[in-house]
Amino acid sequence: MDKLEKLKLIKEKYKIDPYPADSPSRKEIKEVIDNFKAYFKNKKKFWLVGRIMAIRDHGKIIFLDLKDFTGRIQIILKKEETKDFSIFQDIADIGDFFGFYGSVFLPVTKEKSFLAQKWILLSKSIKNFPREYYKVRDEELLVRHPYLKTIFYDDERLTFYYRFRLLEELRKILWQEGFIEVETPILQTHYGGALARPFITYLEALKEKLYLRIAPELYLKKMIVGGFEKIFEIGKNFRNEGIDREHNPEFTMIELYWAYQNREGLMKFTQKIIQELVRRYNKLRKKKGLVIEFQGKKVNLAGNWQVLKYTEVIKQATGLDYFQSSLDDFLKIAKKEKIEFNPKIINKGKIVDEIFKKLIRPKLWEPTFLIDHPKEISPLAKSHPQNPELTLRFQLYLCGFEIANAFGELNDPVDQKERFLAEAEELKKGNLEAHPFDETFITALEYGMPPTAGLGIGLDRLFTILLNKSTIKEVIYFPFVKKEND
Repeated sequence: MDKLEKLKLIKEKYKIDPYPADSPSRKEIKEVIDNFKAYFKNKKKFWLVGRIMAIRDHGKIIFLDLKDFTGRIQIILKKEETKDFSIFQDIADIGDFFGFYGSVFLPVTKEKSFLAQKWILLSKSIKNFPREYYKVRDEELLVRHPYLKTIFYDDERLTFYYRFRLLEELRKILWQEGFIEVETPILQTHYGGALARPFITYLEALKEKLYLRIAPELYLKKMIVGGFEKIFEIGKNFRNEGIDREHNPEFTMIELYWAYQNREGLMKFTQKIIQELVRRYNKLRKKKGLVIEFQGKKVNLAGNWQVLKYTEVIKQATGLDYFQSSLDDFLKIAKKEKIEFNPKIINKGKIVDEIFKKLIRPKLWEPTFLIDHPKEISPLAKSHPQNPELTLRFQLYLCGFEIANAFGELNDPVDQKERFLAEAEELKKGNLEAHPFDETFITALEYGMPPTAGLGIGLDRLFTILLNKSTIKEVIYFPFVKKEND
């Protein structure tokens, strides 16, 4: 009998609602397992609910594995003790959700079990459910249907449990540091705050083109203009770019802005909050300290993190001085190393940054701050007081990933306007990742923004490292994948 026929049997013969609105008040399975002796001693009766993961029917006795979010337990049904035993035999399948009422029980095998006196069907599965012994080994199927991963693989479910706990703990840390969590538009009339290609949509009501945000930066800085001083936002950003180990078109970031703070103070703070987050994550896992393991290597996040200067590491890797060497000099390096680049957007800053990503970034395994980036690739950062061609910017690298990007924020409206105009010229040349001109942000700066330090952290990348996964796709529950027929 297939499952749809069984569903008809449930409704028409047994008059059972296969999808009732209510569930009985229940105990969590982990709590029962952890306190089994006490429950066994007092013989207290209660409900357990969950999904059936295995059934072993021996005629007059049925053994099944029941699983909820907290754990699993063996349920025993006996023909002489369980109400409607034969009906259960007719209708139950692996994958169904049931509730069972009874008390804990120790069979001859001494496996902690639960003897059911009665049951209730909570939701009938009509899909052919794989037996758990074989599970699901089709990786593509698991990517397209992530709920199968977290049904069959407890470690995958734990991965996302920890991801969501990390988000919770990060918020707590920042609240304790006096920051306010705020909201800014996701649908924006002007996109900006990063160098990226946007997704474009259209608002029929106002006959206006809109963009999915690539970053909340400009709106958050408008709030700093508006009098807020310590703010952050955790949310989704959208960039119309490739999909790889480090990129997904939809991703989660935190951006944080702190008025009257400078770059150096923000670097110390960034180290502090990430160390505290790691400490709390390790505590959740019953571990101490600030050591994590990523791809078979241990990384210690304690102590002060190293600081490197952008132009110095470029010189060490290529032998070329950023300012003294020409674009052609760096193009020769790029071609030699087979570094791909868009011929429409050739400029020295872009080529050098691609060289950095290929030759230097993978080697930055220990936590490393990279500082003093050229103005050409930092259109929103304040100029360095000792060299106006450099900026008060830092990036944080860990295990070969870029984790964070931060600025002493540019608050000079004249300088910002000039940089926007230069970026607009790049857009005209075909550089779809150049920063567009945003007159609304210039207007805000003209009203005045205090000295401010701003930080963005790619949380998917950070969680990939902390959760010891190989790609960000493994820490995003619904990653983008190609259509099945592609």
